Amino acid sequence: MLFLGIDIGGTKTIIAIADEGGTILAQQSLCTPRDQGPSAVLSAVKEAAHRLVTDHCSPITSVGIGCGGPLDPRRGIILTVPNLPGWEDLPLADYCSKAFNAPAYLDNDVNLAALAEARKGAGTGIDHLAYFNIGTGIGGGIVIGGKLYRGCGNAGEFGHQVIIPDGPPCLCGRHGCLESLASGTSIARRAKESGLDLTAGEVAQAAREGNPIARRIMDQTAGYLGLGVTNVVNILNPRMVILGGGVMKAADLLLDGIRRTVDERAMTQLACDVQIVPGALGDQAGITGAVLLAIEESVSH
Repeated sequence: MLFLGIDIGGTKTIIAIADEGGTILAQQSLCTPRDQGPSAVLSAVKEAAHRLVTDHCSPITSVGIGCGGPLDPRRGIILTVPNLPGWEDLPLADYCSKAFNAPAYLDNDVNLAALAEARKGAGTGIDHLAYFNIGTGIGGGIVIGGKLYRGCGNAGEFGHQVIIPDGPPCLCGRHGCLESLASGTSIARRAKESGLDLTAGEVAQAAREGNPIARRIMDQTAGYLGLGVTNVVNILNPRMVILGGGVMKAADLLLDGIRRTVDERAMTQLACDVQIVPGALGDQAGITGAVLLAIEESVSH
């Protein structure tokens, strides 16, 4: 049996096929042509996926799709995606089901990264965990009793907890969200406000090289992330918090500060209960989760 995973991002989309054990047999990355609308993106995905499937001479059993949200996983519909214009109310699962002649399932991309880390990454064997994806934006995923917790469909928006009520504006339309303070985008913005025209990755490198402004920005980022993790620890009491995403490539600059803030600010017993660790799957977390969604939903149906 072959299972197809599709991880759709604002700049990059990954397509993979895997066996029933979740081992990825082949994958392909492509730039997401988001400015051309959903039809162009989905046409490129369909073409790439069919190439992978043809090479393995076996039909697809089911399809798992990860995408940003909000979305309706039960109906397989994208409600709105800020970084994918024109995708409002898009029946993505239905499109993929028809394109590949197999049942298709949709979930939030960060939920699927959390599922992957729980099954095959840093959280293997941990029943209760929370996952932060810290990149261009900040998202989250929750695993309770070994299963994803979705709430009414979109639980885990860790990036939109308010840290500073009158803080900087966030893309969600509010102010002072964790995403507006500690994402890669916000790191670059704060650097520019301080006279450094650098990307988040360049800020991290400058901090390693001893630049005091860059070091201050990274320390602030660790503090903000620590507050966000503290809130999640106090609310969920997880056994583990996993930190993934591109910003965590600077874990050497951030992890100690995050842990220190949680130790200082979380309830004592809850802080003692939790391990705070970097993700183990890196850029493969999302596509691994999409494949696992296809497999697990196929079994449950």
